[in-house]
Amino acid sequence: MNISNTKNMLSQLERKINAFGDKFRVLRDRSIHVDYRADGVGVRNKNLSFLDDQTFADAWTMSAELNKEGWRKRKRGVPDIRWRAHICCWAAQHGLGLDGDFVECGVHTGILSLTVCHYLSMGSVPKSFWLFDTFEGIPLDGLNEAQRRQASALNRNVYSNVWDLAQRNFAPFPNARLVRGVLPGSLDEARIERIAYLSIDLNHAPAEMATIERLWPKLSLGAIVVIDDYAFRDHEAQYEAWNDFAARQGKMIVTLPTGQGLLIR
Repeated sequence: MNISNTKNMLSQLERKINAFGDKFRVLRDRSIHVDYRADGVGVRNKNLSFLDDQTFADAWTMSAELNKEGWRKRKRGVPDIRWRAHICCWAAQHGLGLDGDFVECGVHTGILSLTVCHYLSMGSVPKSFWLFDTFEGIPLDGLNEAQRRQASALNRNVYSNVWDLAQRNFAPFPNARLVRGVLPGSLDEARIERIAYLSIDLNHAPAEMATIERLWPKLSLGAIVVIDDYAFRDHEAQYEAWNDFAARQGKMIVTLPTGQGLLIR
């Protein structure tokens, strides 16, 4: 092999190495540049202006600030679930045009429902917002061993008695009605005739099913049900139970990247 051939081979090899390096840098930059990453969601090249909408941003900031005390057991504090909150605000705003009240089952300190309240200026809305929770964690009755372990971990690492805090957070909204107790039994304490918006987040498949069975007939046609834990890993019991319920109604649940599910009455 003469010197000229050797130089040509080296030149070709150098071009291939450079081309590979360029492709690697593009892939690296694409993996690093993410427009939004939070709550297990990462997206690129999407219009995320809803996160910067001033009304929503102010509502979320207020809710997150008021929720700090209730999330003190969590090492990283209040979780960044803005996208989930946006979905709830959208579904609740849709409910403004329907007959009935708003209902949330599984409130804790109200990070989602409180965002909705501030976003919609709920105090001036001619609807009640019924807020059901134990306000001290997940009941363990009716859970299998795996579900019990999961619920116990959440009670240990996240939840605590937040009744006083929840009352304080919703005090500015006279039509926010907190009901303390175990679902579905605590529904007996509320006079709910029609429902225009429903959010369910109980981390407890049997309780969620018992609750939706009682509330489904009360939902106005077109009302949206937001299922918070629907598509999260380790929540397969809820996923399967909700799919079975939807199928029995001749409905289908849409899965969102946030892990939420949406079911329309």
